[in-house]
Amino acid sequence: MRRILTLSSLVFFLTVISAPKAFSQVELFGGYSHLGLSSAPSNIGSSSNGWEGSAYLHLLGPLGIEGDFSNHYGVSPALPADGRTFYVPQFMQLYGPRYTLALPRIHPFVHALLGTVHGVATVPSPTIPFATTTVTENALGLAFGGGINVKATRHIWLRLIQVDYIRSQFPNNGQNETRISAGLVFRFGEW
Repeated sequence: MRRILTLSSLVFFLTVISAPKAFSQVELFGGYSHLGLSSAPSNIGSSSNGWEGSAYLHLLGPLGIEGDFSNHYGVSPALPADGRTFYVPQFMQLYGPRYTLALPRIHPFVHALLGTVHGVATVPSPTIPFATTTVTENALGLAFGGGINVKATRHIWLRLIQVDYIRSQFPNNGQNETRISAGLVFRFGEW
């Protein structure tokens, strides 16, 4: 699974770099990200802070493709009181289409992304009674959301807000999270 993800990232970035002149509008985003763990049990933290970065290639009209990467920190997995396995999402790698409405100084957008979420969980130890162990798992991840970019200069824009609903399909436990991000956008090419 990790090899497939690495290969898909490589293909995406090669596509962005080698895009023909007609598709030379590229946008790079980097900033702060807050992940709300809405499905977390009460004895596990309910939110996590981290970073998000993305690369967007404008294709035709309002449509383009996007690669989105984020990592979140600060929540240690714990064995939930009800005994079920809860994975704390950390690194996310998502890809998909994006629709951008190009107004003079503001560009709202929506996207639908698909990829993987790497999670960490605490589970009972299979060999030592009353002990726990930490396990990691990669799962299918879906993100639906959008945001607003506002022009600061010709090549630098501000992402005022981006809000995404994240669905992580870990084994025996589908989880729902909300990710809120903001930061700087660097644009290259003629828009």
